[in-house]
Amino acid sequence: MKILLSITLFFTITAITVAQEVINLAGEWEFKLDPKNQGIEEKWFETASFKDIIRLPGCLQEQGYGNIPNIETEWWGGETMEEWFGERPWLGVYTEASNFKSQEFLVPDRHYLGAAWYATEINIPKGWQQKQVALFLERCHWETKLWVDGKYIGQNRSLGTPHSYSLKEIQPGKHRIVLRVDNSKLVNLGNKPHSVSEQTAGTWNGIVGKLELQTKPAITLDNVQLYPNTESSSVSVKAIITGPDVNEKKWTLDVEVTGVGSNSHQPESLKLKSNSIIQNDDTISFEFPMGNGVQFWDEFTPNLYEMKLSLKQKGQNQQTLYESTQRFGMRNFESSGKHFAINGKKTFIRGNVDCAVFPETGYAPMDVASWKKVFKTYKEFGLNMARFHSWCPPEAAFIAADEMGIYLAPEVGEWVWIGQQDQYDFFSEEAEKILDTYGNHPSFIQMGLGNEANAKKEFSKPIIESWKEKDSRHLYTLKANSKGNPENIEFEVVRGAGKPFERIRYQDGWPPVPENSLFHTEEPNTMVNWDLGVSKTDYPLIQHETAQICAYPDVMNEISKYTGYLNPTYLEIAADQLRERGMLEQLPDFVEASGKWQVELTREEFEAAYRTKDLAGFHWLCLADFTGQNTAPVGFTDAFYNVKPYVNPKKVRNWNAPTVLLASMPKRVYTSLNEFKANILISHFGKQDIDLTVSAELRDETGKLVKSWKLPQQKITQGNAQKLGEITAPLMKIEQPTKLILELKSEDGKLKNEWDLWVFPKTKSKKMPKSITVAKKWDANVAQKLKNGETVLLLPKQEDLKGQLPICFTNYYWTSFGENEGQSSAAGVLIDSEHLIFKDFPTENHVNWQWWDLLTYAHPMILDSYDSKNPWPKSFKPMLQPIDSWKINRKLALLTEVKVGKGKLMICSIDIETALDERPVTNQFRNNLLEYLSSNNFNPKTELTKKTIKEVFSY
Repeated sequence: MKILLSITLFFTITAITVAQEVINLAGEWEFKLDPKNQGIEEKWFETASFKDIIRLPGCLQEQGYGNIPNIETEWWGGETMEEWFGERPWLGVYTEASNFKSQEFLVPDRHYLGAAWYATEINIPKGWQQKQVALFLERCHWETKLWVDGKYIGQNRSLGTPHSYSLKEIQPGKHRIVLRVDNSKLVNLGNKPHSVSEQTAGTWNGIVGKLELQTKPAITLDNVQLYPNTESSSVSVKAIITGPDVNEKKWTLDVEVTGVGSNSHQPESLKLKSNSIIQNDDTISFEFPMGNGVQFWDEFTPNLYEMKLSLKQKGQNQQTLYESTQRFGMRNFESSGKHFAINGKKTFIRGNVDCAVFPETGYAPMDVASWKKVFKTYKEFGLNMARFHSWCPPEAAFIAADEMGIYLAPEVGEWVWIGQQDQYDFFSEEAEKILDTYGNHPSFIQMGLGNEANAKKEFSKPIIESWKEKDSRHLYTLKANSKGNPENIEFEVVRGAGKPFERIRYQDGWPPVPENSLFHTEEPNTMVNWDLGVSKTDYPLIQHETAQICAYPDVMNEISKYTGYLNPTYLEIAADQLRERGMLEQLPDFVEASGKWQVELTREEFEAAYRTKDLAGFHWLCLADFTGQNTAPVGFTDAFYNVKPYVNPKKVRNWNAPTVLLASMPKRVYTSLNEFKANILISHFGKQDIDLTVSAELRDETGKLVKSWKLPQQKITQGNAQKLGEITAPLMKIEQPTKLILELKSEDGKLKNEWDLWVFPKTKSKKMPKSITVAKKWDANVAQKLKNGETVLLLPKQEDLKGQLPICFTNYYWTSFGENEGQSSAAGVLIDSEHLIFKDFPTENHVNWQWWDLLTYAHPMILDSYDSKNPWPKSFKPMLQPIDSWKINRKLALLTEVKVGKGKLMICSIDIETALDERPVTNQFRNNLLEYLSSNNFNPKTELTKKTIKEVFSY
């Protein structure tokens, strides 16, 4: 089938520069899959037509081409999912082809790895004779080869930059273009890089963005690069001039710079003669003075300029031969000791790790508006930077970031050990293309090769040397979180540093386990910082992927948002499991209880970074949920950048912003308010110094003022952990367990922050009433006592519980691992805060810091699981219900009350016996529990059999 210009493709020709025209090739193309890789050998490029039709821009999978995935599908890493399912027997029902679902990543309707052929007929206008004609493909996935009228033109392998082909000899009239696009493993980039794998960006095959034929005049300026110098208020300009007889110097160059938008600054223009700026036959180089009143670019004032370069013929006619317009910003981003500086002012990276999560298409949006929506959300949450984990975004992202004041750090696109020459060659070429294509953007501040793993020493140092030599506008590192970075890097992204190794984030282990998290090993406080780890280097350190705190996903509301070809099967599985366990109606409570604790844990991670004097910044993983690598709902937004219902961005900006007030306190839970002491700090990286007066108030939950302070006015410059003063609360008596709120605020009200504190006065442990039988094991003796109508308090040990789940103070870190692995065994705990047991125990319906004393001694019971033979009733709701992983969705409990025969049974899997003199919160909880068990209020409504009770235990 031939596609006619006038009927199907609606080609248009529009002038975009002097003597330059384009033909838009968007529309229907002929198409054919090549799964056996036989097209070149069989000369498909000579085929008259392909029978299938596809629309470009687009990808073949979203248009119904490829194979329907199943358990035997071979994915990017070269593996099927047979072993994956074998390790997860609870997912067996989803191995059937008719019901194939996975929790590994978003499952596409169709999957395809290999070559695909795209063809169309074009008509070159008569006016294009003797012009330079090129085929421009903005983003391809990922190797392309081009034939025109059966003649091979060339190939391109870039993942992060456009593919452009020169069609020098093409004549007016009809021609057939044939493109072969191959998305298979052409170079080893790793099993899970976000640039190519199903984990996030997807293994799409196709072409997106601009797809057009372009003309250029005989003489052109190519690869125009602008190097701003903020100290001299000038711009160094370099470009390649191409065309016939360019060295005869029959041209001049007019240079005009104007401010963009609200930037009204306009320097004087220049008129340059060819013999004064041409070098080395084809390179031009000159300095453009910006004059007085230069407006700098940064996150606060993203002032932009446009430089218009006009090549003109010498003589009276002054005919314009070619024009080029480049946007840029006057900015200098550099390292200054252990910090970064922009335009001479210290700055702090408040970064997000962008993992190429595009749940609608699998590929990045190619329009500026979509990226502005993303970066607007960044700003709402106080972020100023994006690190693109193992991929490079398209031009639209850089344009949006330029306009909004967001710093960008693209990566060349790998996540693998680099030890082969073909890898080195590809990454070197790709990096050079990225620097040439996006280097002028002021938002482009840093670049790395990829994530983790290492590289051969013979490769690593030369890579950094070549980047520095080529382009001085950015700072360079090799790998994020790698122990093999060369000494010539300019900064490092790490989770710790030095020998012996010193951490610079709360979780310091892989896979994450409770004993490697300071959240579990240290009593809650607000004094943690990473000064020791940061002291191990002389260059800037950025925290690697901090605050990987999961929340339970809003399953039902999120499923409906997926309207493309990528399916949230991990959410669909969760919905099935919740329904099976009778917990689907609890979903909104799970989301809120899990989410509110996620916010508090994330906040402490951030504030610890702000309390670290010489830390250069952090990378958060992530602002949005992560839909690959077995899924990790770590975001404050869903995968579509929609803010989650339990998150208030305005409150987040109280503790994540250029300027943050901090209270450094040795603990959050006190036995007497007389112990209270706090150092008041500030982290300030605003554009200007500030004069600051701060007040502090301590109130109870009703709003009643307990104590207030006012600190003296100070002048604050840029820096972390600057001390404003100290506050204490001597001779303050509180006799009941009480929640307090400490609030700091500036005199002008622009800065504000607050912390929850608790006072649990020391009380005597109540003696166990004679009416209560305490048991450690479920046995015949306990069963008999219940049969006799007695009250039993059962306190099982972890080793006797089915599953032997770990402690559950924090939420999952990064993701949940298997059935009983990871930093925690829960995504928070749903607390029945209205229950009588909490009458004198201040708590919300979610975990907060006062629960540390209890939950680091607690191991959940499994009431209902995929393998339960005698599960607890679907309607049963424990008073303390750990929220299980979205991957298994077992019904869990820490505290349950039931009837067994005539007796009443309370099962508590929290240790409420050990070291009570040192655990005032646990002691209070225990006293409450005993009082409740002794009262007439203890009258469980749910009656269970002995078989069902036994389901909880491993014996």
